[in-house]
Amino acid sequence: MRAIERGILAAVLVSAGVATRSPGQAKYPDVKLSGRLQEQFFYFANDAYAPEVGTPSNFLIRRARIEARGQISENVSLYVQPSFEGGRRSGLRLRDAYIDVRLGQEEGPTAVYLRGGQEKRPFSRYELTSSNNLPSIERGAGQGLPGRATNNLFEGAGFLSHDVGASLRVEHELAGARMVTLKLGVYNGQGESLNDVNGRKSVGARGTVAVSPKIDLGASWFAHEGIVTVDGVPDSAFTNNAFDIDAQYGKPGDQGPFALAEYLQGTDATALNARMRGFQVVAAYNVPVEGPVSWLSAVEPALRVDLADPNTDLEDDGVTTVTAVVGFYLSSRAWLRVAYERQGFQADGSDDVSGIRSMLAVNF
Repeated sequence: MRAIERGILAAVLVSAGVATRSPGQAKYPDVKLSGRLQEQFFYFANDAYAPEVGTPSNFLIRRARIEARGQISENVSLYVQPSFEGGRRSGLRLRDAYIDVRLGQEEGPTAVYLRGGQEKRPFSRYELTSSNNLPSIERGAGQGLPGRATNNLFEGAGFLSHDVGASLRVEHELAGARMVTLKLGVYNGQGESLNDVNGRKSVGARGTVAVSPKIDLGASWFAHEGIVTVDGVPDSAFTNNAFDIDAQYGKPGDQGPFALAEYLQGTDATALNARMRGFQVVAAYNVPVEGPVSWLSAVEPALRVDLADPNTDLEDDGVTTVTAVVGFYLSSRAWLRVAYERQGFQADGSDDVSGIRSMLAVNF
């Protein structure tokens, strides 16, 4: 096992030891363990894209995560999340790993936090929505489909997913327990657990406001720096930019309706700096089940529509991904989802891909 993997496991075991501290001891540190396990199966008629997507069917451990969340002192907290995932050359990876420091006292409507470590870049509402309970099973195309959905495009361009850096977050409470949040982050720009490759940094900002107890609006901007090669010469000053606007109604898994919509636009991480854009909407309706079926607590139909365009200057490269899902809640922390997915391509002569995807998941 590599040194980083041994380090991750050691951190989790130490956290587990702290978490079992007896009630009579000091309040700090106070560390709690939780986690999630998600197993997925898919079958797609994807022979036309076999070199890109691999086998048409597969069982895989999509996520197996142990999370350590703790309060080290009144103003200092931590979060560590290693992940064991199937289908990777190394099944163990480090996802979130950061320290939060609250600047100032707890009293008052405004709080300021400094964070250092590895976290998700502050971009895209659906990317920032926890994978604990995604109505559409996947944010992007997912294994088995060509990776050309909106989430895939913007992650590949360096705007989404995890990065190493530091951020400052301001939270202000409005009347009715509604929140306004502003966040500014500076990152290496290379992605999960990777060192920087030049002397420049990527910068992102995000703001959200709850306009009602159910409705939340947001917007993000991100400037991703990197190195591209132009005419055989490396360009270390390369930067591509993106923005998104988004809205959400309700929360995933809550009784009744949930909906999320966002529009994303930016340029890709190539010397061409091609303009790309995406639009995705996810809607679900959670219906509690009452009666003699003791193993079923709720049923949740959901629909996702994703429109992705990797280059707006071309007229035949758009991709549409549609996911129709039925979720069966075995409890508030366990569920089975079964989905029919279809991915259609605008280019003439391109074959569509369709099939089924399912996920059995628990949170603990």
